[in-house]
Amino acid sequence: MLPAERQKKILSWLQQEGHLKISDLSRRLQVSEMTVHRDVRVLADQGRVVKTYGGISLASPPAEVPGRGNDTCAYCRRPVDDRLSMTANLADGIVETYCCPHCALLACAHRPSQPRNLLGRDFLLGHTVGAAAGWYVMGADMPTLCCEPQVLLFGERRDAERFARGFGGEIFDFDEATREIQLRMNRPNTASCHQEAGRK
Repeated sequence: MLPAERQKKILSWLQQEGHLKISDLSRRLQVSEMTVHRDVRVLADQGRVVKTYGGISLASPPAEVPGRGNDTCAYCRRPVDDRLSMTANLADGIVETYCCPHCALLACAHRPSQPRNLLGRDFLLGHTVGAAAGWYVMGADMPTLCCEPQVLLFGERRDAERFARGFGGEIFDFDEATREIQLRMNRPNTASCHQEAGRK
């Protein structure tokens, strides 16, 4: 298979799945991981994909839609801090930015078919993490001045565990965190988010 054909397949799979691991691509394409890395480098140089921890995701095209810019959370309308922010590529091509994993998880819960691709930053290391592959620490005793209950994203479970040992909180995978944030938002006096203003 020619490089252009492999790259086309990679983009097609990313459209369907949002995030892919290099090892999975190697297996699917029946080529070495080094060959996959070369194909990914071409796509990254073209601005079509971004490298994430252990894999790749579709690049976010710039979009300026009122209430969906990079300076305001698409869910709660709070100002966005790049360190905690998450970005979603929606199926209709629009990009939404959320101030923190808390709001991103709530947005996913309200629109389970979207987003197609949700990316955030590892709280400790700062590298890009695909939301579905991430680990979430909820309720840690560390002020971040964002929505409550506080949710922090980590690329590796062991990093989330170490953080939770030091600062408390519970660890969840993406699906568990999406369910748990909804439960906690319904508890009286435990949630703080301007979600009603941001809800579509």
